Amino acid sequence: MSFVNLKKDYYLGKGRERACYLHPFDDSKVIKIVYKPFENLNQNKLEYDYLNFLTKRSVSFSHLSKCYGKIKTNLGEGYIFQRIKDYNGKTSLSFKNVVMNGLLTKQQEMELLKELKEYLLKNNIIFIDVALSNIFCQEFSQNNFKLILTDGIGGKRTGIKSKLYLYSKLYTRYKVKKQLKKLELRYKKVIAQGIDAKTRLRKDE
Repeated sequence: MSFVNLKKDYYLGKGRERACYLHPFDDSKVIKIVYKPFENLNQNKLEYDYLNFLTKRSVSFSHLSKCYGKIKTNLGEGYIFQRIKDYNGKTSLSFKNVVMNGLLTKQQEMELLKELKEYLLKNNIIFIDVALSNIFCQEFSQNNFKLILTDGIGGKRTGIKSKLYLYSKLYTRYKVKKQLKKLELRYKKVIAQGIDAKTRLRKDE
């Protein structure tokens, strides 16, 4: 296993349990480090195992960020993931950012979301943490977009449910449909937040 030294300059952001850093030697990749080990959610390991499970099933990764395995760092063990970039080399924006700032039309948003939902349902993929910040909107060619999941894949924590997602197609299908409904509600909530934010901004002007 290789080793890299992660400096503050490489820091990109953090979620509930993990911090994300740009890979020092490969800007097409990022490294996720657990900064709250006491949470004991094992998100890196869970996602790595789940993505490997999908690979063995020959599932297309057209809407998923790839994981390239473990790496040792000065901040502890990390996992290397694909960095989602647009066709022009810029880091793709989160879908939450896109929706809240009205960067695409409502029709475009709905079409992209529909495509993602059909992909998850077709491949029986668990998107457990349906935050729109876990979805990136990639402009893969000029004015052509697709949504890619970068976080929240598989179970929330190691246990019976995470095992069922691997071995029970029936239970997984039930859970996928349930999460897709939650995703739709989350999308509507973010729309409302974006409208409220713009309304407040206009009032302050």
